[in-house]
Amino acid sequence: MDQQGQTLNYFRRHASDWQRKAIAPEQEYNLIEARNAAVLTTLSELGKAGRLLDVGCGTGQLVIDAARRGVAAHGIEFSPEMIAQCEANRSATGVDARFDTISFFDFEAPQEPYDVVSAQGFIEYISIEAMQDFFQRAAAMLPHGGALVIGSRNRLYNAVSMNRFTEMERALDVLDKLTAEATALQTSGSQKEAFEALRSHERIDPQPAQHPDTGIGVALRYQFSPAELVGRLRKHGFSPVTIYPIHFHGLPPNLKEKFPAVHHATANIMQELAPLEHQLVPFCSSYVLDVRKNS
Repeated sequence: MDQQGQTLNYFRRHASDWQRKAIAPEQEYNLIEARNAAVLTTLSELGKAGRLLDVGCGTGQLVIDAARRGVAAHGIEFSPEMIAQCEANRSATGVDARFDTISFFDFEAPQEPYDVVSAQGFIEYISIEAMQDFFQRAAAMLPHGGALVIGSRNRLYNAVSMNRFTEMERALDVLDKLTAEATALQTSGSQKEAFEALRSHERIDPQPAQHPDTGIGVALRYQFSPAELVGRLRKHGFSPVTIYPIHFHGLPPNLKEKFPAVHHATANIMQELAPLEHQLVPFCSSYVLDVRKNS
């Protein structure tokens, strides 16, 4: 089964699990909620943002929260089981939100542009070629100044996790590049300075033929460093505005498994204290980029 087949199989079988992750107990770190908060922040910053498309909308929490704020919110997802859960959540809240079962690559965008296109937990499951197509299509759906808010698994974290992912990067001979990029983030005093510093680290790193298994059941789940992803986005007419650190790891992975309560508490504290602290990014397993379509 290819990457897309494995992905569809996973989400069709685990829609209820995804729902539980999205409404995790308060004491647990909620990755989905953190990523959604980044998108909602972007919507607020745009001020009059009235239209949102959420690509790979999961079980619909972002779309529903945006609709509560008066945004015309539309979520698309290729798993019918996930969309069924979206509809159940929408009915329970009574908001006016729209959900459709469709692949983004079969989706015909309306003539009226979206103010924000969101894709959280999406690009890791598509090929590099499909990702480039996604960027091009997303740009066409946005007005000048519109926002693409995109989440990614963080390849920089592999340099500090000291596990199978670190060994993978060592074998690919990219650890030095990842460390240099992490240092650039650490030594930048502001988000603006960070993006300026990352310009000299924009590159395309080799990807492995298969990633270490994390229990998802998809053999190839892509990771990108911030500099690489920004570099790719620039080629499609986007400029970075904000990077959000997502899922801070204060403990190495083996100790995280031994002391999960400590891990969750630390991650929640840093999410509350420093949601915009770019210097945390190398120690986070994910990040979200807010990039804007150039004039």
